[in-house]
Amino acid sequence: MRGRIWIAGVVFWLGLAATAVAGEYRSGFGFGISVPEVWLVLTQGEVAEHADIFLDVAEDSALAAIPVEVRRIVFERIRRGGLEIFYRRQKFAGAFIDNINIMQQGSPLPTSRVQIDAVCRLLPEEFSRVFGRPIAMDRCEMRELVGRPALYLQFDGALHGTKTMQYQLKQGGERTLVITATAAMPNLTRMLGEFEAMVASIRID
Repeated sequence: MRGRIWIAGVVFWLGLAATAVAGEYRSGFGFGISVPEVWLVLTQGEVAEHADIFLDVAEDSALAAIPVEVRRIVFERIRRGGLEIFYRRQKFAGAFIDNINIMQQGSPLPTSRVQIDAVCRLLPEEFSRVFGRPIAMDRCEMRELVGRPALYLQFDGALHGTKTMQYQLKQGGERTLVITATAAMPNLTRMLGEFEAMVASIRID
């Protein structure tokens, strides 16, 4: 949980990398997804090809504000196939870049009402501790997504002025897909619509 929360607060910086235009996308985590053309996809292969964008950045780059050791950790996660990122193309520099990141974890979803309530009580405190500021949880509930159980969360983002939405979707066995979207507050309505359309298009093997 701790590593997943931390990564979610860091990956928005990586929207500056050169990537391929999205469309019908095949994830390395074993599912297909439809991604609007305005979104770009950061793949395992491309992050390896453009390693210099992450590790040897210019002093005036937005990435320069992130310590190189942090960039290296995120870079290695993507390079090893442990993280995938979608980001919405923006035309102005220095602003938050709306993003979606995808990971896979081995822990099962809560099933009973008692388990769900316990998770929903714990998460705001955990997020607040990791992000270093009070984090409000707007939604914490079980839903059905593409015919499978999913835990849905909506809460304050790691950065002021952002909101995060997350689906934890049962994939198979003990595997759970963690799909996290973060948007600047002025873009929240747009992000909610695009995010829900994307996750509804997921096709799991």
